Amino acid sequence: MNEEMKAVIDAIQKSERILITSHENPDGDALGSTLGLGLGLEKLGKEVVFYNKDGVPELLTFLPGSERIETSLEGAGDFDLAFAVDCTGTSRAGDEFEDFLKAGRCKQVAIIDHHQTNSSSADIHLLDSGSSSTGEIVYLLLKTMNVGIDEAIAKNLYTTIVSDTGSFRYSNTNPVTFRDASELVGYGVDPSEISEALFESEPLRKLELIGLVLPTLRVSEGNRVASVVIDRCMFEKAGAHREDTEGLVNIPRSIKGVEVAVAFREETGNGSPFWKISLRSKGDVDVAKIAERFGGGGHKKAAGCSVEGDLAEVQSKVFGCINEELK
Repeated sequence: MNEEMKAVIDAIQKSERILITSHENPDGDALGSTLGLGLGLEKLGKEVVFYNKDGVPELLTFLPGSERIETSLEGAGDFDLAFAVDCTGTSRAGDEFEDFLKAGRCKQVAIIDHHQTNSSSADIHLLDSGSSSTGEIVYLLLKTMNVGIDEAIAKNLYTTIVSDTGSFRYSNTNPVTFRDASELVGYGVDPSEISEALFESEPLRKLELIGLVLPTLRVSEGNRVASVVIDRCMFEKAGAHREDTEGLVNIPRSIKGVEVAVAFREETGNGSPFWKISLRSKGDVDVAKIAERFGGGGHKKAAGCSVEGDLAEVQSKVFGCINEELK
C-alpha cells in the first residue's frame, strides 16, 4: 500500500459525513466512480451525499444509485471529507463546489484521478495515470479497505472501465483492466446490458445532431488531422443537449490514417463565446501537451481544453499547435 492510499484510507476512517462529486458534464467514469465509491463507503457506515452540478445524463440513468445525485449543495450541511473523482482539480466540479470549499464546509478534500496532468491543490491525492479509469483506482481502494463488493457497486465500477476504454478498444486497456473487469463481472454484472446502455441507447435527437455535424468534417492533407464542429444552431435545430456531444470526437477519430482528432463545441460563459475542445490521438502525438497550452489537460491519447474567440481564430490556434507536434 503506497502513502497516497494510506492517506485516503486514514481520512475515510476519521470521517462520518462524506461528500462525493466529479467533473461537470459527467461521463461513465465520473459518475460510475462517484456512485461506486459512495455505495462502498456506506457499507463502512459512512453518511454519503452524492453531487454533480449537471446531474445525471439520460444515458447513465441505468447506474444504481444515480437517482441520488444532487444538483445543488444548498442546505447540504458540513462534511468531514469531500472527494472530487475523475477531476484534475476541484474547479472541474464547478463553481458551486469551489465556493462550498472556500466557505470551509469540508474539513478535508481528496482527489482520486487517473489523468496525467493533475495539478490539484487538494489536501489528499490518490493518482494513477496508468489506470484505465478512475473507477479502477476506486475499485482498488475499496478492496484494500475490505469493502464487500455487491452487484450495484460492481455495475458502477464496470461501467467506468468500459466507458473510458471504449469497450476495451483504446490503448489505456491493459492486463489489470481485464482482470478487474473479470472480477466485477463475477459480482453479477451483465456485460451485454452495460454495452447496450452505453453504446446502443442513443436518443433520436443525438442522431439528428450527428446529421448536422457530419457536413463540418474537415480532414487535412494526408489525413493526419480531422475535426468536426458543433455550434449552438445545431443544438437548437436538433433539440439536443450538451450531453449529446459525448463521443462525437470519435467521428473524425474513426477515419483511417488520422493521428489527431478534434471536436469544437460552442459554449457561452459570462457573455463571451468560447469553444470546448476535445482532442484524441491515435498516433504518437501527446494531446495532453496540446491541451495544457490552452489551460486544459488529460491523457496522452485523450484531452480537452477551452479556448475563447471566434471559430476561425480558435481553429487556427489549435491546428497550429497540432501541426507543431506532428512535425
